[in-house]
Amino acid sequence: MPEFLTEYLDGLTEGLLITLRQPDAYLNKIALTATIMVVGLLLNILFKRLIIKSINEYKREITARRVARNIITTFTILAVLFIWIQAINALILMVLLFGVFIVFMVRGLTTNIIGYFVIKYRKYFEIGHRIEINNIVGDVIDINPIHIKLLEVRHNLSSDSNTGRIVKLPNSIVFNESIEMVGVDNVFVWHEIKYVLAFDSDWKDAERIITRAGDVYFSNVILPLTIEGHKHLPNNQSKLKPVFALDTNTEGIVLILRYMVDYRQGTSTKTDLQRVILAEFEKNPEIKFASVDIRIFPE
Repeated sequence: MPEFLTEYLDGLTEGLLITLRQPDAYLNKIALTATIMVVGLLLNILFKRLIIKSINEYKREITARRVARNIITTFTILAVLFIWIQAINALILMVLLFGVFIVFMVRGLTTNIIGYFVIKYRKYFEIGHRIEINNIVGDVIDINPIHIKLLEVRHNLSSDSNTGRIVKLPNSIVFNESIEMVGVDNVFVWHEIKYVLAFDSDWKDAERIITRAGDVYFSNVILPLTIEGHKHLPNNQSKLKPVFALDTNTEGIVLILRYMVDYRQGTSTKTDLQRVILAEFEKNPEIKFASVDIRIFPE
């Protein structure tokens, strides 16, 4: 142990022993300590009532009560230290406690600032990119030294549309959670449309309609981008073409179309494809969607 710390602890112990050897001083300090503790308790009750009357929001009320209680408790402890320990020792303890308090308070702030520089200079993501962190999906609209702001996408919606809500996440989250990013190195993602037809449907004609709609979409939207040399699309066109998949389950015949789309146009592209496919389905009465039949038999 360092010599200065040993000397400080020895002086502290000696001061306490001197206090214990003087009965009168000892009793006076006990009385003062009890008085200070009672005053602290009364202040806590007083501030609690004032906060309850002045703050209506429950979360803010709880936070205010916690802050008031911590401040009153801290000053009560410091006052007791002044009584039982020499003034200089109490001052040193105050400085140490204050230092610990500051370190505790700025620990999260420091981590957030470090996270900010990591995001900015490692180019994790930028404003406009879509990211997913801890099951939260959103478009980045702001990055500051404390937190990032996301314009929430999807959540309880069935499409990739903005919900209108803004989500704030501390920058330190990049150290604790995995991040899925769209639009950083590639703005194109795979989407799919799924149909479940009855077993007695004309699924072959449905397949023809779906694959043709996918091919037309590819020729009109994706192929021109590859010809122009879009930086986010590879030159190998075969890897970008829509893929048709056929499967069955207990409900019926499952037809799936997977296609490449700019994530910013996912909902509108799906809507356009649905309009084309459903319009063609209507022309063939033998294409029937699977449905659940409820039959009641007489006893």
